[in-house]
Formats: sequence, C-alpha cells, structure tokens
Amino acid sequence: MKFTLKQLRYFDAALRLGSIARASEEMNISQSSVTAALDLIEQSIGQELFRRIPAKGIIATQAGQDVGKRVSAFLEQARLFESDLLSLTGDPTGTLRLGCYEPTAPFVLPPLMKQIAATYPDIRIDLKEGNMHQIADWLRSNTVDVALTYQAETPSEMPFLPLFHARPWALIPHNSPLSQQASVSLQDLKDEPMVALDLPAAKSYFEEMFQIQGLVPNVAHTTQSSAVLRGMVAGQFGYSILNICGPNDRDKHAGYAALPINGAVKTQTFGLAYSAVLQQSTIVDAVIKICEVLAAKQKFSHLLLEPTSEVDQ
Repeated sequence: MKFTLKQLRYFDAALRLGSIARASEEMNISQSSVTAALDLIEQSIGQELFRRIPAKGIIATQAGQDVGKRVSAFLEQARLFESDLLSLTGDPTGTLRLGCYEPTAPFVLPPLMKQIAATYPDIRIDLKEGNMHQIADWLRSNTVDVALTYQAETPSEMPFLPLFHARPWALIPHNSPLSQQASVSLQDLKDEPMVALDLPAAKSYFEEMFQIQGLVPNVAHTTQSSAVLRGMVAGQFGYSILNICGPNDRDKHAGYAALPINGAVKTQTFGLAYSAVLQQSTIVDAVIKICEVLAAKQKFSHLLLEPTSEVDQ
C-alpha cells in the first residue's frame, strides 16, 4: 500500500467535511499534509476523486464517494482492531462512540456511564446526541458504535437490546383543574392547549396516540427542546406528554403535575442499538453486557410513570 493509515484519515476527514482547511483543523495537521494525502491517494487510484471549487472547498466525484465509503469502513475496522489489541492484556480499552436520543440523555446516560466507568475505567466515551432519525443515520454509517434510542426508529437490520418499556405520561400545569386528578385520559386532554415536542418521529408518535382513539390534540405550541417544553408547561402555556419521567418531574414545586395516562396508549421500548458486526468488538461487547445487567436489575425503573391498577379499571 502506497499510503499510510494517517493519510487515509486525512483523506476521510477532507471528503467528510468537504474542506481541506476544516480537515486540517480537525486532524490538527497542516493543510499541505492533507493536500499531499489527497494527491497521493488520487494518483494511486488513477482516477479523479474530488473537484476543488474556489471558496467552496472540495466535492467528491462518484469515484471519490465510492473510495470514501471504503476508506471510512477500513478506518472503522482499524479502530476496532487497535482497541481489541489493547484489550488483549487486560480489560477493554479504547474509545466507545455512543449516540443518544437527546431528550432522554440527562436521564438514561448517567446510570450507564457510571457503570462503564466503574467496571472499565480505560474506556473513553465519545458522545453524540441527536434526534431519532439522526441516530438511525449514525448507526447505518458507523458514525456511532452503539446508541441509546427507541426501538421504533431503529433500523430493522440492527440488533436491539431492550432496557425498559416507557408508557407515556402527562405534564399538567398546576393552574389546570386536571392537575388535581390522580390520572388523566386522552379524552380529558383533547381540548386543552398542548405543548408538543416537535422532533422527527416524536411528534407523529404523540399525534397517533390521539388518532387511535379518534381524537385530535389541540397543539398550541411546539418546541424541539424537552427542557423548554417543561418550562412552557410550568409557565402555564399548556400540557404536554413525554415517555421519560425524571426525578424533578415529580417535584411538587416543578410547576406541573406528573400524571399517568389511563386507557390504552402506545408504549415505547427504549434500549441499546448496535451493528451486528460491531458486536464482535471487545468494547461494544462489554457495553452490551453492562446494559444487560442494568436492564435485569431494572436500573431505569425510576424513570417510568405507570398507572395504578385502580386507574386502569
């Protein structure tokens, strides 16, 4: 091979970022080194792999895209190979690229990251947060090794380890008479102003809950932030619905009441998604085993708000 692993990394960064300058910044190397790597690989392949556009960076040709995919896959295997070698003489070590559905991150990440740190202190976590569609793309493109997300939006070809089943619950502002009830139904909520979480898959999921019962929610406000959503409900702009119930949501001073939704509603399964190929990695296998233990011990049960049997009757 005429080019080095470092040069392949420069090539991957340049094509991924569409810029020699940004690639040099990311890799902490001179622009001339990135340019030299691109030229060498292009000469070795014997085809034009990219076009330089003044003031716009570089654009990969079709051949460049094909080469780029193979380079990216090779670098991923090299990273896992290096990690596995380092783990041969001891516990798993290296970097775990962990994706997480952003609204759930403050609640589901701490138990997992604490257990990883306690069990395998040499594993470093590179965290990426995003919506469910972004996470699905990251899994397909091997941008992340594993991801904490909902099963409904996980690519069907990806193995999925369930951690818990999250039934939706309602955030009711304290100024609403409904906040004094033990629970609410979708019929109770249909005419009330709703603050909806406007993220891919999330919005359609909550709308479908009402549609199944022949109802239409009265969406008054939308936000892409679960923190802003909670603030708006506390500010008496309307109620909302979520699946994860954090410790502060049960605080009587939160500005809203956390109430179970009775009746038949669609429950979401939350867990760990990963590539079947990456399961062979020492680090990924270790994290899967940790998640299995956490799920068996119900370490996420405090995040669930379930109706009582009296409510369901």
